[in-house]
Amino acid sequence: MKINALKLPLLAMLVLPFLSCEKDDDNGPDNEQELITTIALKFTGGGQTVTFSAVDKDGDGGSAPVIQDVVLKPNTDYTLSVSFLDESKTPSEDITTEVKAESNDHLVCFAVTGSMVSPQTSDKDTAGKTLGLESAFKTGAAGTGTLKVTLKHEADKSNANACGTGETDAEAIFNVKVQ
Repeated sequence: MKINALKLPLLAMLVLPFLSCEKDDDNGPDNEQELITTIALKFTGGGQTVTFSAVDKDGDGGSAPVIQDVVLKPNTDYTLSVSFLDESKTPSEDITTEVKAESNDHLVCFAVTGSMVSPQTSDKDTAGKTLGLESAFKTGAAGTGTLKVTLKHEADKSNANACGTGETDAEAIFNVKVQ
C-alpha cells in the first residue's frame, strides 16, 4: 500500500507538464522583418523638390552605408516625405506601403542637432497618433547640423518618450547644411 501511495504523486508529477503544454503552431504566419536598404528624404519647398538618401545595399554589417548630405535653403518652409525601400531586389520593394498599412505598429522619429530644425509630423496612424512619414518645418539661418531618422516598430506611442520604445527597423544620420 505504501508503494502505490508513492507512485501516484510521482506519476502525476511526470504527466502534468505534458498536459499543460500547448502545441506550437508551426503553420502560423511569420511576421518576418523586411530588409530596408534605403531611407529616402524628399524635401519640397522654396520652389524646389530635392531628394537625399541613405543607402546600405547589404544591410547591417558588411559595407558602410552611403549617406548623402542634405542641403537646404535658409529661412524656407519645407514639407518632408520619408520613404523606406528594399533595393536588394529587382525591382526594388517600397516598404513605405507596408509602414502605412501597419501605421499603428510604426513610428518615424527625428532627432536633430545644430542648425537643423526638428520636423513636425503631420500624418497620423489609424488611431489618430503620430506616424511621421509626412512632416513640415522651417529652416532658420545658415548653418550645419544633423538629422537622425529612425523607423520604430511597435513603439509605445502613448509614452512621453515613444521614440525610446519598440524595435528599430531602420536608422540613418544625415549631415545637414543650410546655405
